[in-house]
Amino acid sequence: MKIEITILGLLMEENLYGYEIKKKIVERLEDYVDIKFGSIYYAIKKAVDNGWVKRVGTEKEGGNPERYIYQIMPAGRKYYKKMLKQYFERTMIHFDIDIVLMFYNALMPEQKELFIEDRIEAVKEKLAAIKEKIDEEFKLPEEKSHLHIFTYLENHLKAELGWLKSLKKGELLAAEIES
Repeated sequence: MKIEITILGLLMEENLYGYEIKKKIVERLEDYVDIKFGSIYYAIKKAVDNGWVKRVGTEKEGGNPERYIYQIMPAGRKYYKKMLKQYFERTMIHFDIDIVLMFYNALMPEQKELFIEDRIEAVKEKLAAIKEKIDEEFKLPEEKSHLHIFTYLENHLKAELGWLKSLKKGELLAAEIES
């Protein structure tokens, strides 16, 4: 569902070929979303087969292979809006790290400490990168800006950083023991 929303959403903005879709995903979300290049083409083929998208032309540069340009169809626009509605109605909120945290207590104390330190550094690096993106987004006209995505990620990362710091200090463990 995530990849379909992404591809159809990008095609709602403009006609694109596969590599442009991948490039736009990387430009906007870098490594915040894990969409493999091969899965993009699989999802495009599925979208074409379902009548959501159609090939509207080709492009060829130099000795490179021919690239197909895709356009979203009315059925694709309808399906895209339906998927967004379903996605926003879901009550489950999940982050990939949740699965790892389920097994946090299986770690030895020194492993826990190393995990926390490594995660704090990773979150700080991501925060710095997000702040750069936010600065870039402020320079764009509102209709081209994706500031809402980056401020969401920034706030999520700030919250995680605060939580990690409290975990490091043992505040969470102390709170669990008291209750």
